[in-house]
Amino acid sequence: MPNDITLNEDEQDCLQEFMNISFGTTVAAISKIIDKFATLGIPNIQTITSKELQEHISKKVISRESFFMASQLMHGELSGENLFIIDKTSATNLASEFDFEDFEINDDELKDIVLEITNIISSTTLSKLSSLLNMDVSFSSPKVDYIRSEVEFNKQYEFNYETIIIISTELKFEDQHIDGELVIMTNRESSIHIKKELNAVLDDI
Repeated sequence: MPNDITLNEDEQDCLQEFMNISFGTTVAAISKIIDKFATLGIPNIQTITSKELQEHISKKVISRESFFMASQLMHGELSGENLFIIDKTSATNLASEFDFEDFEINDDELKDIVLEITNIISSTTLSKLSSLLNMDVSFSSPKVDYIRSEVEFNKQYEFNYETIIIISTELKFEDQHIDGELVIMTNRESSIHIKKELNAVLDDI
């Protein structure tokens, strides 16, 4: 693994703290919108290859009978891609928090809900993170797919990043039985920039 991408312990601790701050902002935004308390897990930060990413995501989805996966591209100094993965049961429970009745909920409605929550999570988390890192970011419109198996996932998704920093966390509304995962992937150039900004912060401490 290239040394110019891999984060050392201090850099990873600093990025994790920035992610905790960013996720806190996101949780507050989500909780305000649906008036329910949410939690985001401690971020897991790794430096991996595209092949390792494919394996990582496959392991995450293999236990899910069917799930929605939303993807959104990031542009600017903080660039790469976001994924939000949520199983169908959790997506259905999430839809009920947006005041949908059971008879109103179909796959298209669920896709719309997943897109909306992805927009909230991505824009809030990454906007806060970019401000902490003094990096600019903008977003493409997200897209969402309904995937019924690991085989279907592997056919539809192929990640072509040389090396990436992956940041993943779980979003939970325990009382509502809603469980999803956010995966943030930054490309090589952005990863180098992140490392540079983290070191600037560490040098000021």
